[in-house]
Amino acid sequence: MDGSSSDTADTLQAPLLQTGASQPANVRHTQRVATIQGGAMADYYGTDTVVSELREDGLLIIRINRPEVANALNGVTSKAMENIMNNAETDPAVRAIIVTGTGKVFCAGEDLSELSEGGECQTVTEHGFGGLTARLCSKPVVCACNGSAAGGGMEIALSCDMVVAAENAKLGCTEVGLGIIASTGGLVRLARDINRKDCMELLLTGKKIKAPEAKALGLINYVVPAEEVLDRAIELAEECLKNAPLALKWTKFIVHAADQMSEEDAMRFSDAAYRFLEKTEDGIEGPAAFVEKRAPHWTGR
Repeated sequence: MDGSSSDTADTLQAPLLQTGASQPANVRHTQRVATIQGGAMADYYGTDTVVSELREDGLLIIRINRPEVANALNGVTSKAMENIMNNAETDPAVRAIIVTGTGKVFCAGEDLSELSEGGECQTVTEHGFGGLTARLCSKPVVCACNGSAAGGGMEIALSCDMVVAAENAKLGCTEVGLGIIASTGGLVRLARDINRKDCMELLLTGKKIKAPEAKALGLINYVVPAEEVLDRAIELAEECLKNAPLALKWTKFIVHAADQMSEEDAMRFSDAAYRFLEKTEDGIEGPAAFVEKRAPHWTGR
């Protein structure tokens, strides 16, 4: 990408992602309504192995539901998560997302019992492991890491914008001990997010570290008791829900693009985004609401 403001402004007219949304065979088509913190929740393309519920305020909570195998993903579960995320990406009713697991483990990675006869991975979708690790989602994604995350589970956590982890959780890219590598985001994101020596130690030893150490490295936002993980993640997501959807989308886009540009180009791109956003309905509504001392009404337009 060059630093041309006109080229950049043209780019801003297009959505970040336009993904398909074909439905897995075992998706739930009925709308089940439950009541938890935040009001009524409706089933959102959930399956037996992925509980997915959308709150009335736009918060989608996705829960990997294979506790009998430490929430390891098989092909069916990974495809179900891909489908949920594809629908969420293009659905204006979804404004923020939490990913968590059932039980005491967040995700143990891939279910190795379901590798093909030739050893090929069965869980990587168009947008990576669990439909998340190769996706730049336009909406805030919070990992509620309710327990340990290993291999692909660690890579899902790394792909999220923010992470709240249980104080007893252990996290690591353990793939080298299996003769493979953390190819669906672990190598790339660790190399980008922490210093080289710590990165190499984690990746070459394949060791798991405790949540407080991961926080010290900058991989986690908050470490809390296990029973408080989801509540803290919800609090973070609710803070995001107060903000304009388009502003959140382009903030994420620019942050991810900035380290691929010169500082001059990144600043030029940020300015073009601002000029685009200030003319949108939400860009007009925000300052007006501030001046009038009222809560803004966001439309996502």
